[in-house]
Amino acid sequence: MALPDPAYQNSAGRLLAILTAMPNGVSYLDAVPKLFGTVGKTTEENQQACLVGLLEIHKLYVECRQDLLDPNINEQLRKVILAGLTGLHQTIYPITLNNGLRAPTEAEKSLLEVAATTISQEVGLREDDIAKIRKSVTDLRTLVEDAEISPTIRKVLLDLIRMSEDAISRFNIHGARGLRKAFKGMLAEATEIYGLASGEGEREGLKKSNAWAAILNTLKTFDEVSSRMLKYKPMLEYVSQLLLGGPRSGN
Repeated sequence: MALPDPAYQNSAGRLLAILTAMPNGVSYLDAVPKLFGTVGKTTEENQQACLVGLLEIHKLYVECRQDLLDPNINEQLRKVILAGLTGLHQTIYPITLNNGLRAPTEAEKSLLEVAATTISQEVGLREDDIAKIRKSVTDLRTLVEDAEISPTIRKVLLDLIRMSEDAISRFNIHGARGLRKAFKGMLAEATEIYGLASGEGEREGLKKSNAWAAILNTLKTFDEVSSRMLKYKPMLEYVSQLLLGGPRSGN
């Protein structure tokens, strides 16, 4: 079992797809880890995987409710939807993880679909977007294996690899917002490693290194993809000089 592809590209559509895929009556400990592809090898690991999965669903539910507060949505319609979705608490917040899963009712699924058609749709993730991200991850992974890479830079590269892979594997939960969050986390990592470099000489050496080029390429890739999907102007071009001390990425 894996996270299903949503019919609607927004928080309500992703929540609908995930909750619909959860089998009624099966214990949370059995259903949730399988849904997220994170079944633990031990009981403790499986409990942790279940809690992590439920936390992801909780975040998505909160995001959906926040999106429904959009002032462009009719107030009466919003109230009807939000009131009708309160029963989802019984599905998302179980008393114990051994409980049988309570699947959404048909009425709740219908209201979620109404919400999904009401909330603005995001642009979908294209195959070439995924290919670009995976290529940047491959480049980072190659550098990690380089014996000459310092432990500090290796840690940053590994963090960027983790953020990249999480953003892709969790796209059907977080959507484009997850990609943007990953970009911001990567930008913070790059800024920190640049700030830790002592003196202009060391910083210049860092900026000329293959590792730095790969880091900036990964940043640029996530910035371009998420900005296209969320319809904002790419940020890296304007923050690289301010935060990283280098020329704008377009130069």
